Amino acid sequence: MPDMEMINALMNKVIKSDREILYPSESDAVLDYYKIPQPKWMTTGNNVEQAVQAAEQIGFPIALKLISPDILHKSDAGCVKLDLNNSPEVEHACHDILEKAAHAHKTPRIEGFLIQEMVKEGHEVIIGLAQDVTFGMIIVFGLGGIFVEILKDVAIRKVPITPADAMDMIEEIKGYKILKGARGKVVANIDLLKDMLLKVSQMGMEQKQITELDFNPVFVDSHRALVADSRIILKG
Repeated sequence: MPDMEMINALMNKVIKSDREILYPSESDAVLDYYKIPQPKWMTTGNNVEQAVQAAEQIGFPIALKLISPDILHKSDAGCVKLDLNNSPEVEHACHDILEKAAHAHKTPRIEGFLIQEMVKEGHEVIIGLAQDVTFGMIIVFGLGGIFVEILKDVAIRKVPITPADAMDMIEEIKGYKILKGARGKVVANIDLLKDMLLKVSQMGMEQKQITELDFNPVFVDSHRALVADSRIILKG
């Protein structure tokens, strides 16, 4: 279990290496410290056979993602493959991702692959941190997927937030009724969402090196809330 000294050393190491975005293993250490849960995952080097073996170890279906500091928007670049159901699909997806990466960047640094348990159930929400010129560090919450892109359905507060603030943020968005199980949808565990918002707020107060954080999506159902994808950006 990492401690604050280890997290600070990790952040400083990344900054000194002239890298702004944490690798998955580094993000995992940060989330682990703050007790923020994720699906099962493994990373491998730039080796297709290792990626297949990791997928078999985690169990299908899986999501496959490229690890590269040069390709920030991996989904847009075609470097994320979802719902892979067997080893041949993983092998084909690895080769396709490497080909897409070569088109997305002239000379991309390929660190390897992230293989992750595929989470399908529950609602998609986003939780983020950002440095605002006027207010300083702010925290953002909203429905994920098409809702954030089309409806811009988000709530924003300055950190730190209180438990009451966290509840207000959740209730403020237009999609709150969806989280509560409207039209037969699964009921989201609001207490777990509040807890995650408070932990992210704490992170925003304690980790001054962070300029931006995106947990998108966070899958939440009646009994768990998991960060399926995280991006943590540090001051350059």
